[in-house]
Amino acid sequence: MIEYKVWINYILFKLHIRKILPNKIINRVKVKECGEELQEVETKKYRIIVDKRMKEPIFLRKSVCEKIYKLAEDLLKENLRIKIYDAYRSKEEQEQSWEKRLEETKKENPGLPPEEIERLTNLKVANPKDLKNVGGHQTGGAIDLTITDLDGNELDMGTKYEEYNENTKTYSKNINSNVIKNREILLNKMQKLGFANFPAEWWHFCYGDKMWAAYKSKKTAFYGYKRGINI
Repeated sequence: MIEYKVWINYILFKLHIRKILPNKIINRVKVKECGEELQEVETKKYRIIVDKRMKEPIFLRKSVCEKIYKLAEDLLKENLRIKIYDAYRSKEEQEQSWEKRLEETKKENPGLPPEEIERLTNLKVANPKDLKNVGGHQTGGAIDLTITDLDGNELDMGTKYEEYNENTKTYSKNINSNVIKNREILLNKMQKLGFANFPAEWWHFCYGDKMWAAYKSKKTAFYGYKRGINI
């Protein structure tokens, strides 16, 4: 059963009063895995920039790669480029992301009980131990990205990647007109390609996973947990 408060928040979302869906609503989405393989992202061919914190090669589902290539080609016509912060995460990479965010949450919230620390951490990084509620990056359908100029200078999006505050939300009311314009460029182009944005993070977009299905009002997702390359 889902708690009363969750249903209230879900109704507020449907009424366009609330932007962010409760995690428990997202996790209720069923997955009918389509079997599509992961594919290496052709970063050099499409002049895609990869954040220095990422190890190459990077991978996404085949259809997601094709969509990202279309985005890259479209942006190059406007003298802009893509910068990818994160893509598919293996089980080991997800565990590292979880532990890093868990420690940061502990430092940010001294004195909170362990279960509350885990709950707050899970709002930002999916717990790799919970295979029933797999995060989008583990499916190969989620990507964190931004837009840069031709020289690789990031457009002003209001916050840095993984900088969490009120301005991190896609539709924050505290950002200036230039940031709004830059976010709209990214958001509109990604939505035209079929992606859904996670409104709590301006950089996170997904296709085919549970979050995508929930925000697109689909009954099922077609990308589930992906163990690795050709597995």
